[in-house]
Amino acid sequence: ACFLLLISGIIKKAHNHKEVIERIDKLPSFSFLTLEKTTFRSTDITTGPLLIVRFHPECEHCKYEISEILKSNIVDSGVKIILISSANRDSISVFLDHFDYKKHITIYPLVDSLYSFDEIFGNNTIPSNFIYNKELKLVKYLPGEIKIETLLKYLNGI
Repeated sequence: ACFLLLISGIIKKAHNHKEVIERIDKLPSFSFLTLEKTTFRSTDITTGPLLIVRFHPECEHCKYEISEILKSNIVDSGVKIILISSANRDSISVFLDHFDYKKHITIYPLVDSLYSFDEIFGNNTIPSNFIYNKELKLVKYLPGEIKIETLLKYLNGI
């Protein structure tokens, strides 16, 4: 009985993973708040390329990755960047202010106050990166801290 329970759990997990992959294959529908408390919807992004970075302000790996992204040419290459966190708005704002992100018009910091990111994109590690091409089709999901060279490799190819 224990073995059957284990097998059914594995099958269910695989099925859920397949559903998530199918759901995020094209940019999924979502709605989050900006730091200014306005609603930002996935439909606000009509073309890519797009990089979605899930982060947390207290995560050292996130600090490194976001600083590398903002120092790179990604921000000046037309790539839209969504930085999303479920932390509170103030800590996100304080965290991002260290990076002078406001000078880049293609960066969208968002607050996942309802904790719906996992529901939409699957249960992901922090940081997590999702790269979408010009047609907003998923090119690559990169969990964990990623070196800037890896992000550039996928973003330059689209």
